[in-house]
Amino acid sequence: MRLQEDLADELAATGARGVIIDITAVEIVDSFIGRMLAMIGSISRLFDAETVIVGMRPAVAITLTELGLSLNGVRTALNADKGLEILNGRS
Repeated sequence: MRLQEDLADELAATGARGVIIDITAVEIVDSFIGRMLAMIGSISRLFDAETVIVGMRPAVAITLTELGLSLNGVRTALNADKGLEILNGRS
């Protein structure tokens, strides 16, 4: 789980207050990817950072719902600009 370790290390080192995950290129998801996204949100919250997922396609959202995966504490935005607005408190 190198991604989670790297994320935790970066959050600890930088004190970042937000994480943006761009999944624009993701066309399909499975339970593994869904759990990974939820885990990223959980790790970020432990370091007092907010997570915003951007670029989610409708099919991905539907699949996550059908799999029963909720991304508690993770916000979504249409694109990176909107995600930055959320993190900067403008939305």
